[in-house]
Amino acid sequence: MMKFVLAMCLVGITLAIECKVGTFVEGIGATVDTDCSLLDNVGLDYDSCKWFSKVVASVNTTHHQCGVCDVDDDDDCWDCQIDLCNSASYPSFMILPVAIAAIVMSW
Repeated sequence: MMKFVLAMCLVGITLAIECKVGTFVEGIGATVDTDCSLLDNVGLDYDSCKWFSKVVASVNTTHHQCGVCDVDDDDDCWDCQIDLCNSASYPSFMILPVAIAAIVMSW
């Protein structure tokens, strides 16, 4: 039963994704948690979050957005498919959910 509940949770995760969206210029800025499925109404269907940075005129800008990386544009981009995975602390954010999933799946 527990595995079924976990599987249904994972199905729910794939239907809608929540991403950090915002910009930092030289380390100053903010992000907000955004339900990327809200953009479905305008024909944009996102199932990933992305993070990338750009340096223009020696000013570093970091972007957090809904969507996947553009291989022609986003030089140091990485994307992911888990809610809020494009935050600045992604590795530490993922430790608890992965550990819980591993424990539940081992039962």
